[in-house]
Amino acid sequence: MISGRRAAREAALLILFGVDASHIVLADEALALFRTHFRDDPDVLEAMYSPELRIDDAKQVGKAMKLLADDGTRWAFVERLVKGTMDHLTALDDLIARCSLNWKVPRMGIVDRNILRLSAYELAFESDVPSRVTLNEAIELAKRYGTEDSGAFVNGILDRIAQELGRV
Repeated sequence: MISGRRAAREAALLILFGVDASHIVLADEALALFRTHFRDDPDVLEAMYSPELRIDDAKQVGKAMKLLADDGTRWAFVERLVKGTMDHLTALDDLIARCSLNWKVPRMGIVDRNILRLSAYELAFESDVPSRVTLNEAIELAKRYGTEDSGAFVNGILDRIAQELGRV
């Protein structure tokens, strides 16, 4: 079973992906859309959790659904990540641009770009999360949702971001 924080990061990534793809500008609107349409959708949950769960076990699918239930701490972490990332989007994109060699942020793949934004926010503003955890989680998200090269791409840029922020 995946951790609650990993599930929260995956949910935040899905929301940020949707924001980027649809140009939603309000974090509360993006969060509400996710909660209304996707959080309790078994197809979305199966897509998110199938590598870690035996999907044929209904009990395990039920546990995955509860990971994103509004139980307070997990959903609060999703909200913090999404709102924080969206509130600081320009500064985060500037930071990513400074730390990426030969890559402009708008030209990055949408998955990689949003993993970088989410993780840069976490490195810059979530001091209670160890930087190694943030980097490891980002790499896992990139391997899972990105291309074959996404893990190394995200890792390289996030290492430079962590160094610039003094989070090494």
